[in-house]
Amino acid sequence: MKMNSFHEYPAGLKMTRNASPAATIGIPVYNGENYLEEAISSALRQTFDDLEVLVCDNASTDRTAEIVKDLAASDKRVTYLRNETNIGAARNYNRVWAEGHGRYFKWLAHDDRMKPEYLERTMSVLDDRSEVVLCNSRVDYIDAEGAVFDQYDGILAVADHARPSDRFAAIVLRSHSCVDFFGLVRRDAMENSLLHGTFHGADRAFLAQMALRGGFAHIPEPLVEMREHPNRYTRQNISVQARQTWHDGDQGRRFEVPSLILYRKYQAIVAQEESLTADERSRCNRVLKQWWFVNWNSLRVAVDGVSNVIPGFSTFAENAKVRLFGAAPGHFTKR
Repeated sequence: MKMNSFHEYPAGLKMTRNASPAATIGIPVYNGENYLEEAISSALRQTFDDLEVLVCDNASTDRTAEIVKDLAASDKRVTYLRNETNIGAARNYNRVWAEGHGRYFKWLAHDDRMKPEYLERTMSVLDDRSEVVLCNSRVDYIDAEGAVFDQYDGILAVADHARPSDRFAAIVLRSHSCVDFFGLVRRDAMENSLLHGTFHGADRAFLAQMALRGGFAHIPEPLVEMREHPNRYTRQNISVQARQTWHDGDQGRRFEVPSLILYRKYQAIVAQEESLTADERSRCNRVLKQWWFVNWNSLRVAVDGVSNVIPGFSTFAENAKVRLFGAAPGHFTKR
């Protein structure tokens, strides 16, 4: 059923579904007319075709609606959803998850693309390995015109451990670009999870929670294409306040320390995951003690705090770090 009104689904809401396709591709979008058709078409060209493509339009003012409706008219696997007002990126991500029916789920950014074998290859891994909850592939980075200029493995290649605490440590302590947030995930592993939180770093928190719930698998061939362009949110050095608005819409908070919120989310998921043994929980808590001393995290907390008083300070600090030490893995400064 297609819906054009918005109903908020809290992160972690458990849904009751009828007969469903095997996979859901969820595309949250706001003013995505530039690349949206390519993203949807890449989903429809998958060699595995038992899927649905849900596009949730966050009150766009460009041709987004027209593009999706045209594609939906020619392929019944496409469903157009629309929020009457912009509810922030996080809630839009969570809505497109809640509306899905597939036993496997993947978020796809409106400016990215999947290669035709992506679903077939990742689903095969999840079907064969019941302990794995999330599978993704190596990433081709493409520019605004679609040309490949680099590749990136993500974090799953070094986080495929048997122990939850070892997977958790890889996610929490290593510097990485959170491309694997866009991997294929078992829907039942996502039930009652953080999904996409309303704070900067929410993708990292989600991956950390998945690390506690099951194994990871990495496909070494590049089967997804992530696009670098000037307007991509995750590559803009924007203020704490602007990030709040992007995540939370008009409900963005006046004062926020995103890195500290992320740390507290780590603490909460370690405390609340029922599947963890006492020993594994203790190991995870030791990981969190290390967190303060790696990847500039202590300094990052301080910078986030100052940025609430001096807007733009986080941009200045990040640019200074890049000039002195280079960009973090999977990040690019010139595209």
